[in-house]
Amino acid sequence: MKSTPNFQLPQDLPPETAMVLFDLLSGLIDALWQHYEIELVELIMEDLNQYPASQQAFDFDDDLSF
Repeated sequence: MKSTPNFQLPQDLPPETAMVLFDLLSGLIDALWQHYEIELVELIMEDLNQYPASQQAFDFDDDLSF
């Protein structure tokens, strides 16, 4: 899984500037999600996947007698 970058915020960052940055980044996240939703979901699923797809193929059409 990819690690999250570690950002250091300046100690003297005014709250108003922090709010503007928060709004800007939230808008960027929303725009990216709207444009790349399907691709992002696929990449996230690949990132979370611990086993190759070949190991996750299940055959549910086998004839088992009970």
